[in-house]
Amino acid sequence: MDKQSYFEKNYQSVKSLIESFNDGNATDIYALSFWKDNSEDDPRYPCITVSYNTYKNMDMEKDHASNEREAKWNFAYWLQNDLLTIGGEEDKDLADWFSSENLYYTDEQLEDAEDDEKKWDKLAVLDENMQALFMDVIIDISRRLHQDGIIKKKFGKDIPVIIHELEYYDLPVGWTEAGNPEEVIAEFVEWYENDICG
Repeated sequence: MDKQSYFEKNYQSVKSLIESFNDGNATDIYALSFWKDNSEDDPRYPCITVSYNTYKNMDMEKDHASNEREAKWNFAYWLQNDLLTIGGEEDKDLADWFSSENLYYTDEQLEDAEDDEKKWDKLAVLDENMQALFMDVIIDISRRLHQDGIIKKKFGKDIPVIIHELEYYDLPVGWTEAGNPEEVIAEFVEWYENDICG
């Protein structure tokens, strides 16, 4: 498994998911969520959970949030309807891909490094590289969904793919900016800059 194969496999999965959405419900969806995490907090197993939010849910949550914009853009108020997972510990192709890049390491290697600072530092570099490589693929999936018109065809317009963690800060916002046309995420970025960064 190489990077392009891993990308293509997961792009097709997300594309099929979006195309399977009920057309009637699709008009209520205003943003997709790519929630980034690591299985069991293990950096060897980054994962993305795909979901979406709707105007209906935003209206239901706005009284619980500090304002309507927070209800619209803060994942804490979203449906969190996990529809598809990319990566994670169960994804054998992920470990195969990282192994082909000479990045993956075993539990034994991890245990061996616990009392050796130099070995630990080497594994930390591998962790950073695995995380960055994985996110490159995720950003490319988002970008291509826009480029191929998959999002526009299903939702009647381009809607943002918010690539995020539970907290909002510059790194994940940068992922979102890289994965979407600028005009599509302008409202989200404005919320982040004004309400989060303040």
